Amino acid sequence: MVRKKNPQQTRQQILEVTAELLHKHGYKGLRVDEVVEKTGLTKGAIYHHFPNKQALGYAVVDELLHGMFMQHWQDLVEQNLPPLETLKASFDDPRGEVCLANLEVGCPLTNLGQEMAYEDEGFRERINNVFESWTEQLAQVIQKGIDLGHIKNDIEPVKTARFLVSAFQGIQSNSKCTKDIRRYQENIDYLRKIIGDLGV
Repeated sequence: MVRKKNPQQTRQQILEVTAELLHKHGYKGLRVDEVVEKTGLTKGAIYHHFPNKQALGYAVVDELLHGMFMQHWQDLVEQNLPPLETLKASFDDPRGEVCLANLEVGCPLTNLGQEMAYEDEGFRERINNVFESWTEQLAQVIQKGIDLGHIKNDIEPVKTARFLVSAFQGIQSNSKCTKDIRRYQENIDYLRKIIGDLGV
């Protein structure tokens, strides 16, 4: 008896393989034929779930990357750390210790934003939504720190959160060019120092 494939599992497999290829090659370098090869599915099966390459790329951002970010954030919040420590930990790499290979490929969202934000409004909006979600979460933690008396009360939560996210994106982009792990870590340490200086 042949076991029927679970459509949701198939969809998830397609998204995961596509995300890996997007990270490696970018959207313009993504070939559906390679998704077919890596998943072992037919091209018809791919197009059954996603009508075209653009829809596939959009779904990777909406369903996979945004979902991974929210899960990473939820795991962090559940640690119930003090607000400043939560802010600092939010900039830890969820893959663990940073290596040169990670620096070279960079952040998938930042990469995709740099490649496609000017050319495709759908990508720009979706990627921006992820960073806006992160900004909102950070702003809430900053406000909580202010309310608890852990963070200076003249700090503006939303503006500060936007700056921190932008600074982190800049660090990641710079690291792709320098391929210098030490400089990356120095920049992350300095970002954490800036966060520490928010405290009373």
